[in-house]
Amino acid sequence: MDKCLHLLGLARKAGALEIGEECVSAAVERVRVRCVLSARDASEGSLKRAGLLAQDASVPHIVLPYGKMELSEAVGRGSPGLLAFTDTGLAAAFAAELAKTDERYASAAERMALKKKRADERRRVRKTSDGQGKRTNGKGR
Repeated sequence: MDKCLHLLGLARKAGALEIGEECVSAAVERVRVRCVLSARDASEGSLKRAGLLAQDASVPHIVLPYGKMELSEAVGRGSPGLLAFTDTGLAAAFAAELAKTDERYASAAERMALKKKRADERRRVRKTSDGQGKRTNGKGR
């Protein structure tokens, strides 16, 4: 199994992957989606709905180079035509791996890397502002 499919399985086990149109739609409504994915052999209607869901969530929509059978084996579910990452770090790692295999995915990888960077910065500021782990002057105190 290639690294991208392995990352999908890892995300599912971590609870960071929504599988199927209903679950992805619900995650979009809860503002939890970081990236929407479609199988290469998904129907035209499914691809259109996936694009609209991604647009609603202001996240990338990636049509994968994998078919439903390959995705099924990776995530251990039926034949998923639609998936969504709910974790920015895993989504960025997945997009970066995809971009290594095919340059068509480079723009999605760049967008996800930027989202991850911004999320990390917000997390760092939040941690500093609530009194936890204040920034030091470099002396480690």
